[in-house]
Amino acid sequence: MFASFRRPALLLLLTACTLPGCSSESDPTPNDTPDSGVVDTGCPVPTGAAVTHQGTLSSPETWSASSPHVVSSLDVNAAVTVEPCTVVSVSAAANIQVNSGGAFITQGTQAKPVRIEPVDSGRPWGQVLINAGGSVRLAWTTLSRGGNPSSAEATVRVRSGADLPGTRPLFVDHVTIEESAGPGIVINGTAGFAEGSNSLTITRSGSESGPQPLRINPNALGTLPSGTYTGNREDTVFVSPSIASATISYLGGNATVRDLGVPYHLETLTVGNHDTAATLTIEAGAELRFDPGGRLVVYDGKSALIAAGTQAHPVVFTSAKATPGAGDWAGLRFEGTNPSDRLENIRVRYAGGACLCSSFGCNYLPPSFDVSSAILLFAQPATPFITGASIEDSAGHGILRGWNGSDTVGFVGTNTFARIQGCTQTTPRDPQGRCPSDPPCPRAP
Repeated sequence: MFASFRRPALLLLLTACTLPGCSSESDPTPNDTPDSGVVDTGCPVPTGAAVTHQGTLSSPETWSASSPHVVSSLDVNAAVTVEPCTVVSVSAAANIQVNSGGAFITQGTQAKPVRIEPVDSGRPWGQVLINAGGSVRLAWTTLSRGGNPSSAEATVRVRSGADLPGTRPLFVDHVTIEESAGPGIVINGTAGFAEGSNSLTITRSGSESGPQPLRINPNALGTLPSGTYTGNREDTVFVSPSIASATISYLGGNATVRDLGVPYHLETLTVGNHDTAATLTIEAGAELRFDPGGRLVVYDGKSALIAAGTQAHPVVFTSAKATPGAGDWAGLRFEGTNPSDRLENIRVRYAGGACLCSSFGCNYLPPSFDVSSAILLFAQPATPFITGASIEDSAGHGILRGWNGSDTVGFVGTNTFARIQGCTQTTPRDPQGRCPSDPPCPRAP
């Protein structure tokens, strides 16, 4: 980023305005150019010859701000340190690919930021691509107009991790990604952001196929940094098994979903696995939107879901459709229950879509044994852990009590229901798997 040279001219203008008859700022002369808003960052104009980087880098390098730097497809197999004030220009569709043993580190500061931009402003550069064993640390850095569609569209992409716990190879501190031709960041596999990451801004980014600022695998959920994610084609965080490792598409560890100021857009999400316990905690104010047929599944009793909203800031589970309707998504599904499960001050809207399950409990939806519901419980909980919930616009039941056991754990008195096509809560079978001849089916007012 270059220093502004407007300051001396502005001082002369202010001095001249002490004379009689001088025009004010509100009445500029015809030749007065409006202030560009450029701030003097303290960065000097580079005086050295341009340095070109291409091919494979196998020895450590430091990129100085004294010269402009031009990248034409670079494989980084050692440490690259980019000093404060450095401007890096990247050729159209070219990548900075950080491989095993490689590191790409920018050392910008608030007064002396680093900038990465295209050589040709009309042709986006590719991406910073982090492969397995590589790492990237970006501080006070702006990445502008990257994300060429030929390189998976993201300006930064983490392509590493197929194990649990996942690697955390990307650190950001006061980083801005602007005008990306696709998402700002894509995180594949089981990877995520490094601990301590903060102040990430992604704006004016997104494409038709990837309109969101962030597209992540489920195991990156608990690693997302604070920041600003608005002004994009779709202001959501996209979470999908299709972005994950083919072998680990579920959440395989404890994670907290924070309210980042934009909703989460999910295809579907499974918490835990047969050999892996996980707890998903969702903070007050977070909103999760599900694609048609999507669901949030707690795999078994080893894993747990904690959604702790408040009356002023509930946790919202809803449809991702622009015009939502009852049954858009399948709902919250508990294959087992855990003493840690807690759903408090939540809203579940437009669920009750096909659950692909039947003959549980005693109340069926005509004309079959279907028991689709907004919330499905297949094991009896020790306590009625759903309180202060508002369940609305379900195409099936409100809460399925789909266990064999006692009828003493109920949810009608501690929650509200509206526009439920079936029962607000169903009747469970007794310990022998039997139903009463006329099972109760409370209805929403």
